[in-house]
Amino acid sequence: MDQENKWSCAAMDGLYLSIVTVIYTLVLSVLQPEGFLVRSIIWIAKFAGCLYLLWYFMKKWSDKSDTISYGQSFNYGFIVCIFSSIVCACFGYAQVEWLFPEQIDEAFAVTKETMAAQGSLNSTTENALEMLMANYGRFTLFISLFYYAAFGAVASAITANFTKKENPFGNLENE
Repeated sequence: MDQENKWSCAAMDGLYLSIVTVIYTLVLSVLQPEGFLVRSIIWIAKFAGCLYLLWYFMKKWSDKSDTISYGQSFNYGFIVCIFSSIVCACFGYAQVEWLFPEQIDEAFAVTKETMAAQGSLNSTTENALEMLMANYGRFTLFISLFYYAAFGAVASAITANFTKKENPFGNLENE
């Protein structure tokens, strides 16, 4: 398995993996399902789908060779997750900045109203909210990138246990 092939395969697999999150996000943004139960079911389906796809991509990669160590399997899975993280974070930025900015404006308006009703909205808090609102897209981009990458590292670490293929008698074959 050469390095160039590894990176190009991981990039494509990362793109496919990110499509699950993008579709999930679009469904929530466009349909705006009501109720905790419905949103939870959709999230669980997305979560299970992402884990299954990651396992599938790592398994497909490990099937290309006779043996693959835990570290090699983890490495491939993490690279897939990094590519997926980049796509998902960029989509989150686009969603906040261009696709559905009115949802963010509405959320900040509700936050301000709630804080004003509680008497906790002063000029300092209002200025902080305005600054956050002005930079929300950038915050979303970097926080999402970190979140998806961290989740990908954990998922890859767990999944690598199921996709490694090591010969326990490898040292005895040459004797």
